[in-house]
Amino acid sequence: MDSWILWFLFLLSVVQYPQPMGDVLDEVTRLRMELRAKFQEQERIQLEQEVKQLVLMQSGASWSDLLRSALQPWQVWAFAGLLVLLLAVWFMWRKRSCEAEISGEEEKEKEKEEEEEDETWAYDLRWLLEERIQWPVQDLQTGCNRTMALIDNFITVLRRALSRSFYPVLQQAIGIGSAFEGWTAREEEIVYQVLVPLTPPLGHLFHLERDTDQQKPGRNFRVRVELECRCPREYQGMNMLCFQHHPDVIRRMTQQPNLLDTLCTDSYLDVKKTVHWFCTLVGASWRRLPQSRSWHLVLLPSKRSCNLRLTNDQESFQVKVLFGVRRHGSDIFISSRYRGAHTPSTMWPESYAVAETKFFRHMAREAPQDSSHLKCLQLLARVLARKDFSIHSIKTIVMRLLHTVPVSQWQRRRFLLQLSDALEQLRVSLEEKHLEHFIVGNQRLPEEIRLPPDVLRAKPPNLFHGLTQDPAAHSQAMQAYLDLRHRLARVLAYGHC
Repeated sequence: MDSWILWFLFLLSVVQYPQPMGDVLDEVTRLRMELRAKFQEQERIQLEQEVKQLVLMQSGASWSDLLRSALQPWQVWAFAGLLVLLLAVWFMWRKRSCEAEISGEEEKEKEKEEEEEDETWAYDLRWLLEERIQWPVQDLQTGCNRTMALIDNFITVLRRALSRSFYPVLQQAIGIGSAFEGWTAREEEIVYQVLVPLTPPLGHLFHLERDTDQQKPGRNFRVRVELECRCPREYQGMNMLCFQHHPDVIRRMTQQPNLLDTLCTDSYLDVKKTVHWFCTLVGASWRRLPQSRSWHLVLLPSKRSCNLRLTNDQESFQVKVLFGVRRHGSDIFISSRYRGAHTPSTMWPESYAVAETKFFRHMAREAPQDSSHLKCLQLLARVLARKDFSIHSIKTIVMRLLHTVPVSQWQRRRFLLQLSDALEQLRVSLEEKHLEHFIVGNQRLPEEIRLPPDVLRAKPPNLFHGLTQDPAAHSQAMQAYLDLRHRLARVLAYGHC
């Protein structure tokens, strides 16, 4: 509009004031230039105003216009729903994070309380096991080492003295029994047991014959002694010096009787004669041993073992020497151990003591350092009255538990649980009148324990077989079990029965 007004004024000036031609041209040029400048200035101002107005409009409605133009209505609702879903997921994640933090703190507090409780329980149990209960004070390992050194010295001296005779050859002794297994039920003088294996002398053979008398308990054998034929086959029957064909000649030349003339009864090795022979040699050779300078030796009377008591000014201990013949290079022996008042002197009961000792040594290597299985066995054996049932029955139950319960669970803090398991197993066995032997027929023993084929395949004997035939004995055994629990409770409460 302003431009039209300017043009209108320009026309009026030309019409009202005519000028000469030359001047007119100069004036017209000047006016054109002024009008052009004003026109450009007017366009610049108008352009600036339009730009400002456009900026204001876009600042208020740019995003809404953009969304309306880019999205359809259903897309807008979908987008809004997605935002709501994301907000819900974030809220749930935040809530769970808070709950996890709270539960984590609660778990830490609970674990801390359990640790404190375990520490308190471990302290109480350590106090119970080490201070409250009066355990035997002897050092078993020292006693075992001392015993083995004594018997090894005896065997060394005796083998040298018997080298030119036809008596049984004494082999290296093997420690057996509770002391060598790491536990003892005795509070006073401990008895250390050793087994001395016997092998036949030169020119003799041992044949083991199984006793078929089913009335006798356990598996029993006899050792038949034979003179060995040492003649070559092509010279057999000729005048050769042979123990079997020329025993009298050899006897005259060596001036030594053969084994059949000394320690046998009816061609069978006699337990009592063998024990008496060994005890006589021990008494005669004692002064040759270095232990004789610091210990006093007394031979105790016994028919099927050589019992020694050694004393000095500070202490004393006993050694029980048993004899045995190894079966098929295994850990099973037939031994001289006592089995009833009417056991014949030529009967050698089968013994599993070596295998049992090796089993306990194996478990000592596998069990935790703080394992209390020996404490459990020792406590049960200690409170067990001798008239109730044998300590070997208790040991059998503990061996079975050691064989079935993982060794990681035999820790000191589980001592009372182990004790309870042993008592429960004893109760069940007494009620059922059945407790299987641990070694016989056990095909899952450690590989280091070697069994003869017939022992491995044999049916395990029932250690409670006598209870099945005597109801009175069974009732007495059940009452003995209740008495055992009562005495055990007193020991745990007061430290003594």
